[in-house]
Amino acid sequence: MLDLHTHILPGVDDGPSTMEESVEMARLAYEDGTRTIVATPHNRDVTERSSLSDVRDLADRFIQELHAQSIPLRVLLGMENHLEMDTAEQVDNGLATPIEGTHYILIELPFEFYPFYGEEVLFKLQIMGLHPIVVHPERNLAIQDNAEILAKLVQKGALAQLTASSITGIFGKESQRSSKELLQKNLVHIIASDCHTAWGTRKPLLSSGTAAAAKIVGKEVAIHMVESIPEAILQDRKPELDELLKVSGRRWWSLRR
Repeated sequence: MLDLHTHILPGVDDGPSTMEESVEMARLAYEDGTRTIVATPHNRDVTERSSLSDVRDLADRFIQELHAQSIPLRVLLGMENHLEMDTAEQVDNGLATPIEGTHYILIELPFEFYPFYGEEVLFKLQIMGLHPIVVHPERNLAIQDNAEILAKLVQKGALAQLTASSITGIFGKESQRSSKELLQKNLVHIIASDCHTAWGTRKPLLSSGTAAAAKIVGKEVAIHMVESIPEAILQDRKPELDELLKVSGRRWWSLRR
């Protein structure tokens, strides 16, 4: 499996505070079946508390530590970028970045509402040649009430990533209900862990969320969400989404007219 959204680097944001915990998270992820992980600290935290150069150095030290402890986990670097009116300008200034080596960029919506400038900002990113991935939309209150918000973004080319723990109910009944609805309506492309710790409810585990998704969309589709689709993204290719759904007998949900 490949995990595109993690907070695994120590001392950068609200993830682990020590290198020891980061290494333990990597060990747990590998034992769970993950072979590639993308470290995606919040871009705001990197800007306010560190720098992109420092985070790159930290990622290199983390990789070296994994090698020293014989944990063969591939680690790439990206950011979880907050959706703000000037996100496109932040990309230009190196304050928001796509996943390493790709044109795919993680975008985090506010939890409490969907901003009026959302579609405009995502369109600006697309004009720049970037492909937005909307992370954990199931935790956004507006999308919980109205899935068409996400449907419009997907129809215009965005991808969507569910958090594995949302599907299993760890983030509560509403996030779980929304996860099921978005999966049923084929508005989800990727499952990631969004892990923050080695203990408690935010571990770097994908298998249980993938199994829960399989009960909704079928095993084949769920596996593609943690294997072939994220693999295509890391290779900077367009995922074969239509072919996937054709094989599985499912269709993309269309907007109500």
